[in-house]
Amino acid sequence: MFRLSWAIAAAFTIALLCGILIVTRDLAITNDIFKDGVVQAQTVDKTTNDALAGAKELPPANAAINQGLPEVVGVLESLTRADQTLGDLGTQLASLGDALKSADAPLGGIIDAGAAATDQANAAAVPAEQIVQTLADADGKVQTLGPLLDQSLALGQEIDSKLRIALILPVIGE
Repeated sequence: MFRLSWAIAAAFTIALLCGILIVTRDLAITNDIFKDGVVQAQTVDKTTNDALAGAKELPPANAAINQGLPEVVGVLESLTRADQTLGDLGTQLASLGDALKSADAPLGGIIDAGAAATDQANAAAVPAEQIVQTLADADGKVQTLGPLLDQSLALGQEIDSKLRIALILPVIGE
């Protein structure tokens, strides 16, 4: 069980590291997108400056800004959701790690107790076998003594009855 808990902990650690790598990659991609958005925003800014210079170019620049803003908001919302998801995942993994850590000591105790019980059972096997042999020998002797005791009882009863008869009869020859 101890090895199993370590295997589970290692698997969750590997999963966590893979998740962190995936999130890091996604954050790098998001960073590139954000940088691209910054570059586009600079382009929009230049276009806006040019548009201020020429009043005729103001409506197209305004349309470009309005077009790029929902994408930036969508990226920010995605980053917010990813941050919340990672926070929840981190909390759950931390509680799982705590649960696994708290289970290690009892499982170790169970393993130690099982090993001790096995050792005691193995140590008791030899005396138990000797007791079984002794009881088997005693049973054999009882089986042998039983008929002899029955015979002794029958002879004792016969002697008792003869002695009783002898006490009742008068003594002859005196």
